[in-house]
Amino acid sequence: MWAMCGDYSFPAMSYFWKKVTDDLDHPHVVKLLEGMESRKPEGVDISYSRGCDWTEDIETKYTVGGDERAWEYEILHRKVDSGEKADKAEALRMARNADVIIAAVGENVMLCGENRDRQGLRLPGKQEQFVKELLATGKPVVLVVFGGRAQVISDIADRCAAVIQAWYPGEEGGNAVADILYGNISPSAKLSVSYPNTEVYEPICYNRSTEKDQRVAWEFGHGLSYTTFDYSNLTVDKSAATSADSVVVSFDVKNTGAVKGDEIAQLYISPVDADQNLRPIQLQGFARVSLNPGETKRVTVKLHPEQMGYYSNDGARRWNIAPGRFLVKVGASSTDIRLQDEVTLTGDKVKKPLREVYFSKSTVK
Repeated sequence: MWAMCGDYSFPAMSYFWKKVTDDLDHPHVVKLLEGMESRKPEGVDISYSRGCDWTEDIETKYTVGGDERAWEYEILHRKVDSGEKADKAEALRMARNADVIIAAVGENVMLCGENRDRQGLRLPGKQEQFVKELLATGKPVVLVVFGGRAQVISDIADRCAAVIQAWYPGEEGGNAVADILYGNISPSAKLSVSYPNTEVYEPICYNRSTEKDQRVAWEFGHGLSYTTFDYSNLTVDKSAATSADSVVVSFDVKNTGAVKGDEIAQLYISPVDADQNLRPIQLQGFARVSLNPGETKRVTVKLHPEQMGYYSNDGARRWNIAPGRFLVKVGASSTDIRLQDEVTLTGDKVKKPLREVYFSKSTVK
């Protein structure tokens, strides 16, 4: 339960502030094992063992500085008790006899939440070491990672048969992850962060560059599916006035695989000229497209000139929409761009005291 909901959920808040450890299952939180057992197909047998704990030590340690009273703030130095005893030997015996190993790892609400800093981004405790021992069995390992932030798993991810980033999946999270594992649904989520492959004390954001960032394992917007999708037939209004209501963008998405699936088609804007006061690339819209095998749907996006503007503070704060050329990019992620075309904004610069439009509107037919 401690890895299914975030630190502002009822169980976490009750434990954090009042040290309550009993009677916290309101509403009932479906754990991963429970979901796998309730949704298992005929002929599937499940064995379970807790191979290692989240961590053996308190990992929320503080550097010197700030209010020294916080150093001894007891509730920030508490470790969640799973209620189970870890038995690595038993877990490895089960793993050697299994056809597929599901390795559920990650953080819990006392390791990841408000005011819970850790010393690094790798899996807590001895989890990474344990996964490597599971991989050494030679059996396929599916890694399921829980928690509220990206965790560096670059030393093990490529050796795993698959990786599911489950985050804090919520009270029905066990059922949701089990449905993906069993193939009852095709996963469709896309990353809302650039997922790092190394520990660095600096920001990593997709909109800083259109070049591949060597610090990133999976880019912003990335996500795999049990099917494949093709993009085609892009049309973009070639020009619009800076004062216009919208620029219309349309394109087709086709399911080219064998199973039903949803694609999250993404629309980005990039400046054409180096002197434009914009990020190299910026998400400005997306659409969920549900498709049967072989089906094609048309996505139409109303992109507003205001979304190609920028903020300035030259004595008076304002939002500026300047004439210029912009690339409209459509793709499956911030680096997997499938289609692009150019639009030109014409006319005088528009200055507004407040920005009124923040995102585009999409329709799927």
